[in-house]
Amino acid sequence: MAANACIKCWFVFVNSLFLAIGAAVVGLGIWVLVDKTTTVPGVDTVIGYFRTNAILTYISMGVGGLMFLVGLIGTIGGCKDSTCLLKLFLSIAILLFLVQLAIVLILAVPQILALYLVPYFKLAWIAPGNEATRDLIQLELKCCGFTDASEYTSIPNSCMSSTTGTPATTAAAATTATAATAATAGTVGPTATTATGSNYYTDGCYDKLNAWFQSIAMYFYIAAGVLLALELWQMISVCCLTSGINKERRVGDADMQMYPPPGRTRPNYNRPMY
Repeated sequence: MAANACIKCWFVFVNSLFLAIGAAVVGLGIWVLVDKTTTVPGVDTVIGYFRTNAILTYISMGVGGLMFLVGLIGTIGGCKDSTCLLKLFLSIAILLFLVQLAIVLILAVPQILALYLVPYFKLAWIAPGNEATRDLIQLELKCCGFTDASEYTSIPNSCMSSTTGTPATTAAAATTATAATAATAGTVGPTATTATGSNYYTDGCYDKLNAWFQSIAMYFYIAAGVLLALELWQMISVCCLTSGINKERRVGDADMQMYPPPGRTRPNYNRPMY
């Protein structure tokens, strides 16, 4: 009984924590969508990105809402000893555990990532309405294009290697003008119509993203392992709590048969059957 009480307290505490985090994520998402002017020093870039990308904000709110719902089900089920809610929590936890495990395995195997996911990443990169994401990645990682800058017909300002440099489109126009002047003068001039390497980043963003992920891979796998272990412990806790609740109910039913409440007689199971 003492062990079950300890498990119950830990189970309720963890689910209350998930409930609070989920509510905070949903609240932050609502604030980002409603308030377009307030600035927070240090995270203005991230907040500005979420303000310009409503789809990602709604996805984050959906994840927060799921955390809130799962935490609420677990907290109420643990406090009220409800086997129905605990079994519902166990079903959702198993599903989430399998999904997270699949994501970790996919990211851990480069062949699967390159064969199945990279083409979808490239389609998402060039999808209309994804300009804010592209600009943020290119500015922060100092890269240009998914593979390289050649996929752009007009180099965006987020690819600029210097804030004081000449924009890539202006440099391209200058290069073209130089080529035309040289052709008019009868001399051989440059024929390229892109900016020089000093004006824009030459590295592709996929390589930069891959290198960035490899630099934090150890921390990612440690965090994922801790989260999966916590979810596994929660599932084991649900099984222990459900077993203990059912056992207490069986003992209670037996006591009711042996010691009926006042006003009720104990059934005579030895009477002859006709």
